[in-house]
Amino acid sequence: MQGDETLLGERRETIEELSALLFVVQEMGQRLAYETHGEPYDLVRELNEILHQARQKMQQVQNATKSK
Repeated sequence: MQGDETLLGERRETIEELSALLFVVQEMGQRLAYETHGEPYDLVRELNEILHQARQKMQQVQNATKSK
């Protein structure tokens, strides 16, 4: 059905956009870690670990969507 194909295409586009956004946010987090010293560094490191997990999960979502 054409409606289903349109919805799938929109979902794939949203996934691609979110993936690209997460990539940029993760790069910014890495830059922040480079610029951060002392006590706040642990918080930034934790943030970067969470961002890495989010990108891994996004990759799983992309892979699941590609197989459809």
